Amino acid sequence: MNDDSEYVDRAWLHPRVMWRWLHARQKNIDECLFAEIKLRLDRFQVHVKELPQYRFVDLFRAAEHHCRVRGITATFESDHRLESLSAILHSRPSRWAPRQIRRSERIAWPVGPSEEVFLPVDIFWACAAGSAASGKSVLVRVHYEAIGEKAVLEAACPDPAVAESLVREIVRSSAEVSVYRNSVLALRFEPATRDELGDVEKPETLRVLFAPEPEVGDDEVVMDEATRRLLWRNVIDLHLRRDVLKAHGVPIRRGVLLYGPPGTGKTFTCRYLCANLPNTTRIMVAGSALQQVAAVFALARLLQPALVILEDVDLVFAVRDINTQASILGELLDQMDGLRPHEDIGFVLTTNTIDRIEAAIKDRPGRISQCIHLGPPERELRERYLRH
Repeated sequence: MNDDSEYVDRAWLHPRVMWRWLHARQKNIDECLFAEIKLRLDRFQVHVKELPQYRFVDLFRAAEHHCRVRGITATFESDHRLESLSAILHSRPSRWAPRQIRRSERIAWPVGPSEEVFLPVDIFWACAAGSAASGKSVLVRVHYEAIGEKAVLEAACPDPAVAESLVREIVRSSAEVSVYRNSVLALRFEPATRDELGDVEKPETLRVLFAPEPEVGDDEVVMDEATRRLLWRNVIDLHLRRDVLKAHGVPIRRGVLLYGPPGTGKTFTCRYLCANLPNTTRIMVAGSALQQVAAVFALARLLQPALVILEDVDLVFAVRDINTQASILGELLDQMDGLRPHEDIGFVLTTNTIDRIEAAIKDRPGRISQCIHLGPPERELRERYLRH
C-alpha cells in the first residue's frame, strides 16, 4: 500500500503529468467573465473604438479610471488578442485562438522625455454599469493590436446605450488627460512595408515622440528688436492672452512663416518660441512626417492649445509647377482653411527659400498672417554674436 502511494506521488510530480492537470483545470477567459457577471454572455452588445497606437497609454489610464469610479469587481490581465471581445462573448472557442487564461506581457510606453511605464497589452475589467442601469454589469477591454499598430477599446453591456456612452466618456477623458498634453513632441513617419507578394506586412505609422523641453532664455536669442517684437506679438503674446481674446470673440489661430538663408537661426528661434509656451502642446514636424498633414492637424486639435512647427516646408509644399506632391499640398491648404476661429491652434513654418513656397500658402490671408525674414545679421548683431 505504501509502495503504491509512493509510486502515485512520484508520478504526480512528473512535469508532464502536472502540466496536464494544470491545463485541465485552467479556465477560459469567457468562463471567467461569465462566472463574474453571472449573466448570459450573448446578451452583451459590444462597442469598439480604434485609435492610433500612440494613444494606448491615454486609453488604458482613462478606461481604468472610469472602471474604478463605477466599481471594479474583477480584473483579468490575459492575452487574447487573436479574438475580438464580441467573438469571445458570442462564439465558441477555436483552435487558432485559445482562450485559456495566460498572463499578458507588459511592454514599455513613453510618458515623458526620459520616463516610461510598463502596461499589459491586453486587459479586461468587469464593473458595475452605473445607476442608469442598476443591477447590470459592464465589461471593458483595452488591448494593443501590434499588427495594425492600433490601441483598441471595447465595452460590452446588455444595455447598448450604456456601452456606447462609456466608450465616448473614456475616449473623451483619454484626450483631456493625455500624457502628450503641454509637452514638446517630435513626429516621425514610418512608411508601410510589404512582402514579396505585395501584401502589407506593417502599415504606415506616425510615431509621436517626446522631445526635451528647450531651455532658451531671452539673453540667448540675438536678433534685432523689431523681429523679436513681431515674433512675440504673433506667437507668444497671442497664446498668453488666448482666454481674453476668446472672451471677446477674436480669432486666435495664427500662422507665421520664418524665411531666410541657412544658418540664420530659424530652428533656434522655434526652440525659443517653444521655451516660452509651457502650457501649450508644441508639435515639431520635419522630414517625411510633413507628408502626414491630416494626422498632424488631428493631433493638434486633440491636444489644443497647440503650436505646430513645420520645418523646411519648401521640400514638400513648393510651387505647383515644380511640386511632385500636389495632393499633400492640397491637404495642407484644406487643413489650414478647415481651422475654426475658436480652435486654439497656431503654426509656424520655416523655409530657406521663400520663392519656392506655393503662393496659396504664403500670400492668401487667413493662412499665413505674418512672414518674418531672418537674414544675415548686421554689424551690431554680429558683434553681439561674438560677445555672446
